[in-house]
Parts: sequence; structure tokens; C-alpha cells
Amino acid sequence: MLGWRGVWRSGRERISMRFRRTWIILVAALSVLGAATSHVQPTACSEGPELDCPDQSVGTTTNLPDVSARPPWTLLSRNDDAEGGYVLQKRKLDGSDFSTFRLEAILDSPPDLVALVAAKNLADPDYHEENTDKKVLRNDAEAIIVYSYIHITAPFVSDRDVISRIERSYDPETRIHRLSWKAIDEGPPKKKGVVRLDHSEGSWTFSPEAEGKTRAVYVSHTEIAGYVPAWIVNATMSKTMVQGIKSLRKAVHRERQADREN
Repeated sequence: MLGWRGVWRSGRERISMRFRRTWIILVAALSVLGAATSHVQPTACSEGPELDCPDQSVGTTTNLPDVSARPPWTLLSRNDDAEGGYVLQKRKLDGSDFSTFRLEAILDSPPDLVALVAAKNLADPDYHEENTDKKVLRNDAEAIIVYSYIHITAPFVSDRDVISRIERSYDPETRIHRLSWKAIDEGPPKKKGVVRLDHSEGSWTFSPEAEGKTRAVYVSHTEIAGYVPAWIVNATMSKTMVQGIKSLRKAVHRERQADREN
């Protein structure tokens, strides 16, 4: 029979697991989905506090530049598997309890295809994460605007919603595709009892590599709002980033299979 310490510890672990699951759902609803990968080297960042530029490759994280006094990226983990490798980094921004995360990988498909699949997933109202309702408010040459409502099952945590503006760009000279998103206040009004996520941004950047492959860089930063502890968010985010790259990998594979069958 559990003593009071055992009961307290067991209850704390159950609540922690529910909060972690809550964060996974929240981040997945905000994210563009994942990528196929192999061995990669991380690149430096110089385009802003949350977003980054993938065109300045460096050998290791030890010589990442501290651009404009911004904190450098810290290596969290790396996987050198030939098919599922990645480099995962994070950094803490001044004035925020939530970390910014960055994942880089090499996809075994060309940038045109990878960017097409990522954009299609964003614009498909039926393509969404568990416990999330998604509505595409706008989809044109300028931007995709998506409203997401996240149903939360964890105790004492309100449902969330977010309106995201996703912009697409392509540089014909470098053949680099970019999908960037940011939370905006342009759409359905706030609902009573629902926490609106006002501070969320991120990007996918797809750059050409040798042999028809793609270097994918995934960056995400979200101020979760409400009373979800930052330490739970930061601890869970790394798993969410890795899951994102796996999900896109599967989506790209399905697209290639469909092309072959047609």
C-alpha cells in the first residue's frame, strides 16, 4: 500500500504526463510537419531572434556565432542514422521563459517536392493533429491563414486556439523554398474560457543539396500562455520537433509513392 509520499509522487507523475501530452498537442497544431533525413551539420543563425538562415554552414555547434549579442544555439541531441538523422538545438531568449528550438536534417527528396508537400498539408483542413479542429480561412498566392482550435484534456488547463498566417517564398537563383508562420489577430474573435495563443512563430526552410536532396531547417518558438509551466513545455518540445520531422518524412514518402503509381 502506498504511503502519502507514494500517493503524492504517483499523482504528480500523472499530472506531469498529462501536461506533457497537452504541450505535444499544442505544438503539433502550430507546426508544419516533419522531414526525411540523414547525417547533417548544423548551420548558423543571423535572421532574427526566433527564425534563422540556413545558408551559413559550420562544422560544429562550438563555433556558432553570437550574432548581434543574441545567445548562440546549444546542441541538445543529434542522430546520425542514414535515414533518420537530425541535429536538434535550442536557445533561450531574453525576456522569455520558453526556449526556441531548431532542428536541421537532410531529406532524400528535392526541395520542390518537400516544399509542395509541406504547403499542401498546411492548406488541407482535414490534415491536422489529434484533438485539433482546423479551418483554412484563406489560401492564395500571398498567404495561408489557418484557425486551429485545440481541445485540452489535461486537468486545470483551458482549451487553446490560434490564428496562424503562413507565407511562402521561393528564390529561383538559390532554389530555396521557405514557409514561415506567425500568430496573428485576424479572424474569429476570442472565445470566453479559451486561451488565445498570441505569440507563436516558426519556419521551414528547404535548400538544395547534392544528389537531389534537401537541407531542411525547422525553427519554432511559442509562448504557450496561461498556466502551463515553462519547464514542462521546454522538456517536451524536443520530442515534438523530432516527431515533426518524422511526420513530414512520411508525407513526402507517400507523395513519391503516389507519383510512381500515377
